[in-house]
Amino acid sequence: MFFNKFINLKNQGCIRSKFKQMVLDRILEITSEIISDEATQVVEFLYSNPGASEFDISEGIGFSVSQVRSILYDLKAKNLIDYDRKKDKEKGWYLYYWRVLPQNFETVYKNEKRTKLEQFKERLDTEENSMFYICPNFCKRLSFEEALENNFTCPVCGSLMNEENKTRKIEILKRNIKEHQEFLEETNA
Repeated sequence: MFFNKFINLKNQGCIRSKFKQMVLDRILEITSEIISDEATQVVEFLYSNPGASEFDISEGIGFSVSQVRSILYDLKAKNLIDYDRKKDKEKGWYLYYWRVLPQNFETVYKNEKRTKLEQFKERLDTEENSMFYICPNFCKRLSFEEALENNFTCPVCGSLMNEENKTRKIEILKRNIKEHQEFLEETNA
């Protein structure tokens, strides 16, 4: 949705720097949430320097080449970036030149939200329909069956385990479910 407007403006040839900055800010926000803060630095560098190699990125942001490669693979796995591969004529190695795919960020973000929503629903079901016991020293959290096998004593410290009050966890899960559902409804996902 947000990026479709960007693509339409790009096709019309009337991109303004303020709008480009808005797009970059949104891309970095999404990257931070679904990958990592370190990945935002790589994405920001690539957004400004399309076609950069991992060596260029490493030098530009001060990360090791292996750290940059790891981040690039994470971004590529989510289809947020792509590359062109060219063979170095002197060494015979393949070099990869990376670029950001801004049009994919919103779709990937919505898919991540859908996945999280399903995980929250599954966890809520487990929390509401299962009984757990917890060590007073917070060593272990055991299901009823596991606690029964251990005679309701902590296998780490030997303390008597208590039934866990899951009210707060359930409230948090319900709030997360509601937030994710509202986001997906707002974006017509």
